[in-house]
Amino acid sequence: MKALRAISFDLDDTLWAIWPVIDRAEKALHDHICKTFPRIAQAHDAADLRLQRTEIYEQRPDLAHDLTELRRLSFELLLERHGYDPEASHDLIARFLDLRHDVTLYPDVVPALARLSDRFPLIALSNGNADVSRLGIGQFFQGQISARTAGVKKPDPAIFAMACELLSAEPSEVLHVGDHPVEDVVGAQQAGLKGAWVNRAEATWSEEHTPHLVVEDLTQLADRLEQID
Repeated sequence: MKALRAISFDLDDTLWAIWPVIDRAEKALHDHICKTFPRIAQAHDAADLRLQRTEIYEQRPDLAHDLTELRRLSFELLLERHGYDPEASHDLIARFLDLRHDVTLYPDVVPALARLSDRFPLIALSNGNADVSRLGIGQFFQGQISARTAGVKKPDPAIFAMACELLSAEPSEVLHVGDHPVEDVVGAQQAGLKGAWVNRAEATWSEEHTPHLVVEDLTQLADRLEQID
């Protein structure tokens, strides 16, 4: 791991477990819809709303990089179908994003980010729509890139190139850290970066090329990078 100058981090399922957050957010939003848009609530439970969103995702592959807009469009369609003002979709997505930022960080995250940010510039690089400045960890990051702002999502090499540009570093000098074998590790490696796999679930690696590092959590990542130095 020589010549390492900077680190980019995935967010969802790397710094916190994402599906408990989404499940909780969608249930709370459905409760709001029940009170505000009763005709929608009469026709759709929370699980059905998720299916409606999946339909939009399949119909709009051109927006695969923009989860926020896809979800807003799913709200817009529901409002139109049931005779409500589609402009209310903007309020619904704002409410969802507030709920979506109610995350529980893994206990290793803050101490490890503090250690790592003392030694390396860090940025967030995510396919999702979390904003580190809304999560109490923005002080550890020098910037962030989302698939929405990039116009492409991981593992597209273009988003990794943007990360390197933001970090003012060559790809070989950047370590990308994430939980997803393809989107994070293989994607980073194919773009010329180093890839670290955060394997919290003790899964088996099944891709052809092995990660530069495999760690169970960010404490182990910080320890390993100190040992390499």
